[in-house]
Amino acid sequence: MMRSKTIAAILLPTYVLLGCGAEPFDSRRSTTNSPDLTGLWRLNLETAKSGLSANANITFTLLDSASDSVKMVACSGRETEQLGREGNKLSGMPVGVTSVVNNDKLTANSELGKSVATKMSTSALFDMGKLSINGGDLGSIASSNLCVQSDYASVLGQATQDRFSATIPLQGKPLTFDISRMGRLSKGTYEVNLRNGTLTITEDSDVWFKGNFSADMPNGQTVSGNFEFEKP
Repeated sequence: MMRSKTIAAILLPTYVLLGCGAEPFDSRRSTTNSPDLTGLWRLNLETAKSGLSANANITFTLLDSASDSVKMVACSGRETEQLGREGNKLSGMPVGVTSVVNNDKLTANSELGKSVATKMSTSALFDMGKLSINGGDLGSIASSNLCVQSDYASVLGQATQDRFSATIPLQGKPLTFDISRMGRLSKGTYEVNLRNGTLTITEDSDVWFKGNFSADMPNGQTVSGNFEFEKP
């Protein structure tokens, strides 16, 4: 398995994790009557145990060939995996054996929880926004070859962590940019646990999570940038 390259993005009050388009839309993307499984997909996984509730949203692409072969590329690793297919069942998915309801919807129910995947686009491309970073050891980066994942957890109804994670390819490897906060992330300006560090979330709608950031790194370099993430 290829190891993701990471950068320290932002440490929000109390934390930001490690981390690394399309034209804007006003509504969540979806498809109907697709000819096959090929496309960009979002999957929602819900888990609830002993007062802990977790909601994870992951993205991936599928390529459905004429020979009934299905290949998957997951957002996080950007590596191609061959899925098994028998009738309306897919094996090899991250949530276990998955049922093909139709070419626009998949479902699964396993020890991980219940999941539903819906197709966002019939193009098997990661085009879920934009990320630009200036300064630091990596220099200047700007990419719209971007996928987004998110997760949210709560205990007894109280938010414990909210996170968005975007991945772009850099020099043949995935670069992941994470923003995480204890509690809910929402529109506003946050201090970052780096000198002169701020993160401003300018939009938090049903479709988009946008903002900008700036901070002085421990080595004295200033890193700044902006992001437009389509919500998974």
